[in-house]
Amino acid sequence: MTSQFANTRILIVDHNEGMRSIVGTVLRGLGFPRVEIAENGEQALLSMRKHAPDLIITELKMPVMDGLTFLKHLRLDEKNPNNMVPVIVASGHTEDKYVRACLSAGADHFLARPISGHNVADRINRIIRDDRKFIRTEDYFGPARNLKAVEMMQASKKAA
Repeated sequence: MTSQFANTRILIVDHNEGMRSIVGTVLRGLGFPRVEIAENGEQALLSMRKHAPDLIITELKMPVMDGLTFLKHLRLDEKNPNNMVPVIVASGHTEDKYVRACLSAGADHFLARPISGHNVADRINRIIRDDRKFIRTEDYFGPARNLKAVEMMQASKKAA
């Protein structure tokens, strides 16, 4: 990553001050100097109104409003002009049920902790490189994972 990302705003959402510091240090080392923080999903939703982030990296388990609830609020709020912002969930809760829940709620990527600069850079590069198509159904708004998933969701919407 280079200075081309000097104006890119990244929001880190995590209740753990140490993890916020580590993720922020990694991001700044990758060339992202504009890092905002929030301690939970509720603060993140408020912060988004002020800072309009270009990317969000959130923890899954947090007090007040967890990452999954935050992600659902973010994606399903049609009035939010930022509901398509890329979201990476970075968490130590890597059980299949948590990963699936995050992706089903509209996360772009899931990153298992402990993180490394290489892993963070890889996920950010994927977001930049990949064509991000979004789909909307009654209970989902987020990245289209693959054509088959899109077709299944569209078929279920038509059948309803």
